[in-house]
Amino acid sequence: MRRALAAAVILLLLIPLVGAYQVPERGVVYQIMVDRFYDGNQSNNEPFYDPTHTNYRLYWGGDIEGLTEKLDYIASLGVSMIWVSPLNDNINRMAHGSAPYHGYWTRDYKRIEEHFGTWKDFLKLVEEARKRGICIVVDYVPNHSNPSTDGEFGALYDNGTKITDYFEDTKNATVNPITGIREDIYHHNGNIFTWSGIPLKYANLYGLADFNQLNPWVDSYLTEGAMLFANSGACGFRIDAVKHMELGWLETFYLRLYSERPLLIYGEYYSLSPERSDDLYELYRYSNVSPVLNIPIRADIVKTFGFVGSLETLSRTLEDYYSRFLYPNKQLNFLDSHDLIRFLNGARREDTVERFHMALALTMTLPGIPVIYYGDESYLVSKDGKGDPYNRPMMAFNNTTEAARIIRTLAELRKTNDALAFGDFKTLYANYSVWAFERTFGAHRLLVVMNKGSPAELSINIDWPDGTYVDVLYGAEMVVEKGKATVELPRNSFYVFHIEREQGEPLIGSLTPYTARPGQEILIAGAGFGSGGRVTIGGVEARVLSWNSTEILVEVPAINTGKAWLDVVVETGGKASNVAKLRYYSGNDVPALISLNASSVNLSRANLWIKGNLSELAEPRPLLRSSTGYYFTVAPLPKGAAFSVELYEGPYWGELRPLGVKLYGFVNSTVVVLREEPHATETAPTMPTTTIIHRPVGKNPLPYLLAALLLGAALIIWKKRG
Repeated sequence: MRRALAAAVILLLLIPLVGAYQVPERGVVYQIMVDRFYDGNQSNNEPFYDPTHTNYRLYWGGDIEGLTEKLDYIASLGVSMIWVSPLNDNINRMAHGSAPYHGYWTRDYKRIEEHFGTWKDFLKLVEEARKRGICIVVDYVPNHSNPSTDGEFGALYDNGTKITDYFEDTKNATVNPITGIREDIYHHNGNIFTWSGIPLKYANLYGLADFNQLNPWVDSYLTEGAMLFANSGACGFRIDAVKHMELGWLETFYLRLYSERPLLIYGEYYSLSPERSDDLYELYRYSNVSPVLNIPIRADIVKTFGFVGSLETLSRTLEDYYSRFLYPNKQLNFLDSHDLIRFLNGARREDTVERFHMALALTMTLPGIPVIYYGDESYLVSKDGKGDPYNRPMMAFNNTTEAARIIRTLAELRKTNDALAFGDFKTLYANYSVWAFERTFGAHRLLVVMNKGSPAELSINIDWPDGTYVDVLYGAEMVVEKGKATVELPRNSFYVFHIEREQGEPLIGSLTPYTARPGQEILIAGAGFGSGGRVTIGGVEARVLSWNSTEILVEVPAINTGKAWLDVVVETGGKASNVAKLRYYSGNDVPALISLNASSVNLSRANLWIKGNLSELAEPRPLLRSSTGYYFTVAPLPKGAAFSVELYEGPYWGELRPLGVKLYGFVNSTVVVLREEPHATETAPTMPTTTIIHRPVGKNPLPYLLAALLLGAALIIWKKRG
C-alpha cells in the first residue's frame, strides 16, 4: 500500500495532467465585448460614460468584475472558452468622436484599462472561469496602438512611462534603405489607400499608428505585453488585424507565446470573399501558421439563410474553401461579430428567427471551432442601427430561448462526438433547398440534414448500420435500411444524427498548436490512444509528458531537417495512427528582413518568391518590391545560421517557375542581404543546433495540490501502520 501510494505521488510530481489543457476543437467560444456585457463595479465607469446606453460611442459600464459575476450564465450555454475584447489600457481622450470603449486603441500594453478593472480582477476572472471548466482567450492588438491624428496621437507607454507618440516618433524616424519606409517605433507611410503590397503591411490602418515590429524594442515590448496575459492564465489569444502584419514577424511572436504552453492563438485576417484571389491565398498561408476566423464564408451563409440562395451552391463553396486548409477543424466559424451586422438586424424575412436558428446550428456543425457572439442566444439586436457600433448593444441575459438550447445541445455533443470536433466534411446530397452532409472520424459519425423550402422526404445512400436514429435537436427520426437513409424534412428544419462507437484504432484529430520549435509542448488530441505508447515527430521519438486515451502531451525534439512539415505519429498497442502534420521551426528564431538587390541579380519581375534549405524557408515566400530597388520579405531565421535560397516567379495560384538563381545568406543580425556567393564562413550551410532544456512540468497548481494531499495521506497511513 505504502509503495503504491508513494509511486502515485511521484507520478503526479513528474507528469502534468493532460486535462489541464483545453482541446479547442471540442469546445465552443463565447465572444464578449467587455464594456457592453455587465457592470460589476460602478466606481470605474467615468469618464466618457453614458448611463442611458444611448450613445454608442461612449462607455456603458461593462467590466471584468461584471463578466466574472456572470460566469454561471455563460457556463449554462455549455461553452468552454470566452473571447474577451482587448483589456489593455486605452487612450484617456475621445478620438474621432468616440471613446475607446471597444479596447482597440491601446496606449499601454503592460496595464489593464481602468474602465475594465485591474490585473487582480483579471486573475480572479481566470480562476473563477477555470472552476467552471472555462478558459479565457484575450483579444490582443499588436498591429497598431491608437489614432495618430486625434486623441493622444499615438501615445505609447511602458507600464506608465511614456515612450513616444506619433509626432515625436516622426522626428526620430529614418528611411529604411531596403523597404523605403520611414520608421522608428512606428511606420510613417501615411494611411492605407492601396490595399495590397507594401501599403497593406507598412501603412496606417484607418489612421491608427502602425507599429514597426522589426524594431527590437517594439518586438520585445509587444511580446512582453502578451506574456503578461499568458502568465496570468489566459489559454489563448485572438490577434487583431494579422492581414496588416508581416507573417514572418507573427511566426516568431507566436513561437515565443507557444513556448509558455500549448495556447490557442487565432488571427483576424479580414477577407470577405471565398473567391480565389491573392488575398485568399494569403489567408490560407497565414492559417498554416495559426488558425484564422472564417470571415470569407460568413457572408455566403448569411445570404443563403437570411435572404435567398442555393444550398447546393453554398455546399460547393464550403467544400472548396475547407479543402484548402491543412487543419480546417482548427479554424473558427461565426455567424455574428463586433465588426459585422448581426444576422437578426440584417435579414429581412418573415421567418428570420427560424432561419437564424438554422444558420446558428450550421456554424456549430461545420468543420471548425464555433464562436457565439454575446447575446445571440437572447436574440440581441439594436433598434438604433445595424453595423458598427450598433452591433454592440448592451447585453440582454436570457438562456431559456430556442437559440440558447441549440447552442447548449450542440456544445455538449462536441465533447462526446469526435466527428464534430475532428471529422472530415462530405456532401451527400444538395439542391436549392435541401442539404445533407456527413462528417466522420473513425467510429464516430455525424449526419446533418436541413431543408429551407417546402416539406420534403429525403432518401440518401449512407454507410451506417441499419436502425432508427434520433436527431439530437428535435427528436426527429431517420430510418436506415440496407444502406439507404430516409427522413421527413419539414420547412426550415435542421437535424443532427450521430453515432459514437468505441474507437479501436489510434487516430490523431488535432495538434495544439500545429507550429512548434524544439523544447515546446504540443497537445495531441484524438481517440484510441490507450494507456501508453510512443510518439514520433519527423521519425524522432518525442518525450511524453502525459498520456490518456484521448490526449497526449509531448515535448518537441530537435530534428536535423530542412523540411517545413514533419509527420507526427502515435504508436500504441502495436498499432500506428494516421499521420498529422507539424510545422517545424529549428529554434532560436529571430524575425529577419531578407532582401536582395534587384539590380545585382538583374531581376525585374512582379511576382518573385524564395525557397530555401532551412525548415523556416522550405515553403515558398513571396517578395515585395520596394521603391529603393530591393525585393524583400520577413521570415523567422535561426541566429547564426547560414543558408541558401532559390528564386522563383509565378502567380499566387498555380505552379512557380524556377529562375535558376541561387543566393546565400547568413543570420548575424535582423537584416540579411542575399548575395550570389557565400561568405567564407557560409560555404557549408548547416542546420543550427538547439539545446533542449527540460522545463518544470507545467505551471498548473492542480497536480502539485493533489500530490501534496496524497503525500499527506501517505504519511498518515505510514504513521498509523508503524
